[in-house]
Amino acid sequence: MKNFHHTFVIAAALLGGACGSQTRTNANGTVANPATTAGGQTVTTATGQAVSQNANDRFNSAAQAMKAHDDANSGRGDWAADSCNEVAGQFEDAAEAQPNGNFPEAWFNRGLVYLRCNMGDQAAAAFNRAVQAGNGNYCRAKVQLGVIAYRARDTGRARTLIEEAIRQDPTHCVEGYSNLAMLLREQNPTTDQQWAEVISNIRRALALDDRYLPARNQLALSYLQQAGDDPNSQRIFLAGLVCAQAAQVAAAHQAELSADVRSFMADIHNTWGIVDIRRGEIIKALGHFQRAYQLNPSMFEAWVNYGTINLSFRGYQDAREAFQHAVELRADSYDAHIGLGVALRGLAAAQDRDQAMLQQAQQEYERAQQIDAARPDAYYNLGVLHMGYMGGQIPDLERAKGFLQQFQQRATNNARYAAQVTQAAQHIRNIDQTIAALRAMASLPGGGNGGAATPPAGGATPPAGGATPPAGGATPAPAGGATPPPAAPAPAAPAPAAH
Repeated sequence: MKNFHHTFVIAAALLGGACGSQTRTNANGTVANPATTAGGQTVTTATGQAVSQNANDRFNSAAQAMKAHDDANSGRGDWAADSCNEVAGQFEDAAEAQPNGNFPEAWFNRGLVYLRCNMGDQAAAAFNRAVQAGNGNYCRAKVQLGVIAYRARDTGRARTLIEEAIRQDPTHCVEGYSNLAMLLREQNPTTDQQWAEVISNIRRALALDDRYLPARNQLALSYLQQAGDDPNSQRIFLAGLVCAQAAQVAAAHQAELSADVRSFMADIHNTWGIVDIRRGEIIKALGHFQRAYQLNPSMFEAWVNYGTINLSFRGYQDAREAFQHAVELRADSYDAHIGLGVALRGLAAAQDRDQAMLQQAQQEYERAQQIDAARPDAYYNLGVLHMGYMGGQIPDLERAKGFLQQFQQRATNNARYAAQVTQAAQHIRNIDQTIAALRAMASLPGGGNGGAATPPAGGATPPAGGATPPAGGATPAPAGGATPPPAAPAPAAPAPAAH
């Protein structure tokens, strides 16, 4: 039987067969009118069951519709709830045209369609049905169930499902090896033996299909992680080399890769941008992050990384646009709200302290507070905002001092915030001196200037890095950052094999 398990081509490109009449089944459920290829070979499912002509035709039609939506907008897709439900329904019709609905590829593609519209419950139901139709052994569907568990932060179940998929189909389960490597890498290996297991799983995936871009991305991320903070590590060079090779593979096999695998070039560019940061090549990094979000406008990490780098050299307008996209993608992201607030504050300073923008910045910081009141970042930024931008009256300065003190309480024992802790202490001293001066002036005949102050030193212009930086500081986050990244997707199930 033809090996379909690592043929990562969209299903519509492989399906064929002669025209025929409607499906008929015998009492034992076998197909009496199987589809055949132009060469006369019988088309079969993953379990070896012949595919009826009716099911084959319906599968072809659904696969063509899926490909059309994937290819729209220069490959970025045009999926919406209505189109997802429509195409998913077509795959269900194809599956039900088989005896007892035993058509794992059709159920699997139904699940992938639902994932394109973030319909997780419907996708999980379809993947479970694919596993059932595959007699409990269908790697791609079982791995995707593991991915869904991972995104729900149930890493234990995710690993169990993925390892089970590999055990059941060790010679074909490309997605399983790649995703297992990711799970192991995110456990922060410290020994050579642990890293050997990570790299071994990646190499097994690439041995089965050297065009599988998610595995190449995992290899680059592994080298980056092994390099640690050493800017001269040879592994940083290796990570960049892997990204460059992945780009070459994608360009050479563009027409052959499924949309799911092809879409991982966005992740490759995001990783490549991090490599550039480690090398100190900021302009190249910006280009890679920009290419990442162009390829995948829904890639949160690329927007955050692009915005963070722009903040580092006061590119506030570009940073604002990037973080606005990030907030729209993940309204519960602390880092995105902080980044957007910093960008708005910078723009306001450049526009004669635009009060509307300053109020928006304050709202972003307060939203971050609501998301995680224990994190220090929002308090520091609120302190800087009230210290230098909100009128300069004594109540503003006292409010600023309160925020900075709350920042100190949360950040003093955290090495990441060492520089900001020192700055906060200086800001508090400046505020105390300014308040004392204002009160002294108010006691003079004429009442001074009514309690308004010149902003304390350091408060007039937001310094590059003066606000606690989002997304981990100077080094951008890899795909997923602190939140679960999208695990390597399975490609659309290719055509059932022909004997």
